[in-house]
Amino acid sequence: MRAIDLFQGFGAEHWEAVTRANLAMVHLEAGRLTDAADQLDQALAVHHRTGNKRSVGNALRLRSAVLRERGETAEALQVAHEALDIALELRDQVAEGFWLLYVGDAQQAVGRFTAALTSYQRSAVLHRRLGDRGREALAWQGTGETYRRLDRNDEASGFHRRAAAVQRELGDAWQQAIALDGLAAATLTAAADDGGVATARRHWGDALRLLDGYRDVRAVRLRTQIEGRLATGR
Repeated sequence: MRAIDLFQGFGAEHWEAVTRANLAMVHLEAGRLTDAADQLDQALAVHHRTGNKRSVGNALRLRSAVLRERGETAEALQVAHEALDIALELRDQVAEGFWLLYVGDAQQAVGRFTAALTSYQRSAVLHRRLGDRGREALAWQGTGETYRRLDRNDEASGFHRRAAAVQRELGDAWQQAIALDGLAAATLTAAADDGGVATARRHWGDALRLLDGYRDVRAVRLRTQIEGRLATGR
């Protein structure tokens, strides 16, 4: 908020809007969806007025995530496609690869699983070409989640495992925990014997340890879900 106040004082409207979008991302990651939406509305108003297409697209991909978490999945998919269209118009492959993750997430949410797999695959290819291993791992994570929803748990396990390994190497504890949660769920379903249960419980235990330092709404929710799965064995 301090930066926003400073940019307002300088009359730097563009940078105020950029900062509002960044603040919206923080609110989103912390699970404060109303606050995120409010900041995005203000940022988008400026970016539309000044014609900064890339900044519009960036704010739209965040709005898509907010809508999806609110359960407004059809609207989330529409907005994600609007962002992607901007990336394609600008021929910006960095934006295209990143914003495809949000398209894939929204496609998953509306049950368009085949389309989601295509989006994640394209995202992974672009991020491999760009050398962005973290975002490539996010595409693998999305692929694993989609395969789980298709009950193709052996394939899901492979993608979750790859995602978790990369996030561990990069030191991203939050994304590694998410990947391990997915890996545990896929392992348990694919091999519902004593060995599968033990392996799943180990992955969930590792995820809980990684989440120990997080106190935001999302982290608390994920921790509670994992503890429930450990208690019930599923």
